[in-house]
Amino acid sequence: MSLHRKPKTQQAFLLEAMQRMDMDPDQFARRLGASRRRLDDWLKRTGEPGAIELDPVIWTFVRELVERAEQAEARDSAATPLGPPEVARVRSRFSSPGRWVA
Repeated sequence: MSLHRKPKTQQAFLLEAMQRMDMDPDQFARRLGASRRRLDDWLKRTGEPGAIELDPVIWTFVRELVERAEQAEARDSAATPLGPPEVARVRSRFSSPGRWVA
């Protein structure tokens, strides 16, 4: 199932998005700027008491979040070594990011 097309259910859509972003429901709700209770209502099956339908804007927002997370992951996994030894020597003079060691 692709997040670029509307899947059969919003429950499946949200669960797949959580899985792709490697987030638990609490993290996912915070990322969406929603309460955990609201996320739980979105995750209910259609027709279930308390189920709330997602606005089209939220569908788009979730798709974009997943795309950005996947792009960032691809960039991180494609990172190349620093290159020439000179760069490695300069880098070794930093004890931690941004802290110079004499």
